[in-house]
Amino acid sequence: MILWENLRMKPTTAINIILMSAMLAFSPLVCGSARDDSQSEPLSSPKQGYVLRGVIQPAVGAAVDNDVNDPNAFYQSNDTASSAQEITNPVTLSGYVNQPGSGPLGRSRGRGDTLDFYKVKLLAGQAVSLFIAGDGVRNDLDLALYSLEGQLLDMSSDLSRVESLVVETSGDYLIAVAAAAGASNYTLTLGQSLAVARHDMRLSATFMPGEAVVHFREELATTADGTWARAQAQGLTARSQQESEERNRLLRLNDWRAIQSSSHSACALPAVLPGASALVDANVEAKLETLCMVKSLNRDPDVASATLNYLRQPLFVPNDPLYRFQWHYPQINLPQAWDLTTGADTIVAVVDTGVVLGHPDLQGQLTTGYDFISSRANALDGDGIDPDPNDVGDRSNPNGSSSFHGTHVSGIVAAATNNQTGGAGVAFGAKIMPLRAVGKFGGSLYDIEQAMRYAAGLPNDSGTVPPRRADVVNLSLGSTASSSADRAVYARVRAAGVVIVAAAGNSANRTPLYPASYPEVISVSAVTIDKTLAPYSSFGPNIDVAAPGGNTATDVNGDGKPDGVLSTAANDANDTLAYDYLIWQGTSMATPHAAGVIALMKALAPNLTPDDIDNLLASGALTDDLGATGRDNQFGYGLLNANKAAIAAANNGGQPVDPVPVLTVNPTALNFGIASNQQSLTVFNGSVGDLTVNPPTEDSGGWLNIAPDTVNANGLGSYQVSVNRAGLADGVYSATLTFTSNVNTAEIKVIMQVASNLSVGTIGQQYVVLVNARTKQSVSTMAIRQPDGRYVYTLRGIPAGTYQIFAGSDLNNDFYICDAGESCGAYLTLDDPITIRVRRNRRNLDFVSGYTLNLADFQGMAAGGPGPVARRNGQKLITTD
Repeated sequence: MILWENLRMKPTTAINIILMSAMLAFSPLVCGSARDDSQSEPLSSPKQGYVLRGVIQPAVGAAVDNDVNDPNAFYQSNDTASSAQEITNPVTLSGYVNQPGSGPLGRSRGRGDTLDFYKVKLLAGQAVSLFIAGDGVRNDLDLALYSLEGQLLDMSSDLSRVESLVVETSGDYLIAVAAAAGASNYTLTLGQSLAVARHDMRLSATFMPGEAVVHFREELATTADGTWARAQAQGLTARSQQESEERNRLLRLNDWRAIQSSSHSACALPAVLPGASALVDANVEAKLETLCMVKSLNRDPDVASATLNYLRQPLFVPNDPLYRFQWHYPQINLPQAWDLTTGADTIVAVVDTGVVLGHPDLQGQLTTGYDFISSRANALDGDGIDPDPNDVGDRSNPNGSSSFHGTHVSGIVAAATNNQTGGAGVAFGAKIMPLRAVGKFGGSLYDIEQAMRYAAGLPNDSGTVPPRRADVVNLSLGSTASSSADRAVYARVRAAGVVIVAAAGNSANRTPLYPASYPEVISVSAVTIDKTLAPYSSFGPNIDVAAPGGNTATDVNGDGKPDGVLSTAANDANDTLAYDYLIWQGTSMATPHAAGVIALMKALAPNLTPDDIDNLLASGALTDDLGATGRDNQFGYGLLNANKAAIAAANNGGQPVDPVPVLTVNPTALNFGIASNQQSLTVFNGSVGDLTVNPPTEDSGGWLNIAPDTVNANGLGSYQVSVNRAGLADGVYSATLTFTSNVNTAEIKVIMQVASNLSVGTIGQQYVVLVNARTKQSVSTMAIRQPDGRYVYTLRGIPAGTYQIFAGSDLNNDFYICDAGESCGAYLTLDDPITIRVRRNRRNLDFVSGYTLNLADFQGMAAGGPGPVARRNGQKLITTD
């Protein structure tokens, strides 16, 4: 839920509607439990100021580099193989490396910190991914995997912001992160079955050692003794071979050595570590030098392109490479529904911040829209209402960047699918009608009403209507304000045949939000990956249905990514628009799942009315029951089941189908890490029909146990899965749980680690920054280290006023917290930094801090980092009580 209320000038003449998303960019930042910040201690003297207390909890599986540039941070060198830092698996780790003289002033600026080594137990098939905060060129890092004996096994060395490797065999390894150029924060992730970046500049790739395919620029010499001039002298250019234009040419190592300006090696890492017992493998050394040659050529201004001379083999490449991170689609049985429909010939109106129209995963998915923001100051596009719904940005984030909330919501509804780009959309055969009604200050009630009327083909302030009205309207927004006149607009839109779906809210309480709480609207709460109510989700008597909203503070399935909702996004933090894919959380994310599923239903049965949808929902035909039997105040009529919904539509106005039962298990993988001992699995029928499930089996050899919790006679229900680490040696363990039925079989991958000498999680040196909600200036800063797995902070002498609380690390010592690659959090969450009123002492101001990940480079797109949130002071470490 994007509140950022302290950063928005509130219009006095309109009620603002605040967006309900959790915009975390792969950043695990949501509190594990919601609290009422009104809990307080007795009044203290105003002359002394007030006291604010709280606890910052590290995100699950977090870790931090032991030798960063911040001189306040804990220090222990991990620069060599012998001093390698031991880490857990899975893990999300933040770090910093730099070449001597590069980066901000700090502990490692002068001498450099060119290498970080980590010792870890890895399993076959796991991916090791490095997300680089720098640009990947001037500030370039490499990633390598070594044996404990010091032999280089694999290396990723591209000029990009993501490096990634896949582990071939299980065992103990050294992971090396090297500063090839400049300085940069980074985030290192380990997880189950991760996708790898599209780049194939890896030692393990199949290519001809000692050869590169090079294209020189057309007769361009940057200097008289530049690479092109030397290549010309060696007979390697078009001119030297009497050809009319440059083309790809084969360049061998000896050729490269001849045209280099110096004998300096471009390799940041060796084939064998110094002092290691391993012998040099001639093939590995040749492939390594080839990688370094290609990287060096790609840095050269006289070279248009250079690649390895790959040996191509027939390969299977997943069509949508990020779909494997979208756990939220199998959770509601979308793959089975897609066998029946993709939502063709339906329209979903998204009333939001507009849409970044140029996003590659939304091409061909949009229909005619409109911009209904009437205030120029709110619109930021220089005019009032107009026919251009492009999202120019709302500049609502603390660093001045924009949310692009509507782009994320739209991608969930109907991102292009099977296009070899990004992820999938719920109803990817449908069209999105982008309606811009939310700007810098939020969305006024009136502007949103006009967008609703337009979507329904009713008279509105634009003086026009769309060629065809929408079938569904998605409203991932809301406020506590309501009126009979406002409700009448939604009643009129519903009467026109439009189904309206809205977010219940992210306040973790029963306070009704509107329009979700109007009877004419379907109100959507949010669940996590394990089908529990999300910690931020609102609840109450107006909830109609639950859908995946995620929780970015967890990694239950162990894929190395936060358990939020992945969708299309954009970033303008550096004043240049970059297309992206981000993982957020919130009822804003749950709502488009519901809107998309209703579009699937309308594609099968176009004559279904809003009343028909309501009746089917109340009958249980569209959901799997959660919580108390029947309707309850947390999940409404249950968790949305796309397959059941599609079947219900087909059998109620469409072409009837004979459904087949489907054994479904949620989650599809379990991660116990180093501390968790018990988790839950739900086994259910993802369709309709008779399904009988046999008792599950496991192949752990004894450390994994599964027992029925609430299971019926057919084997459907909740199971408790537990691990027993007693007597096990330190290591990473994996196993498979297998469920068989009279229809199909489901396998659940389980990962667990025994690590007696590793901590549960740490995010390193933290700086707590209190920001004045009115002036946006830092009022108080406190530096703290982790005492016992938690970071306890106490801010004293705080004047009466309204504030927001942020916390984060400053690994690169640039005196700004929350840069890319640094931990970041806020009370209550980073997407929802609640403004607290200080009139007395405050306690229980607890929140989670974690790391940010961008997935744009998996697509080969440039994406900006999240940007700094607040400036910290340069004071010494403060002792906490």
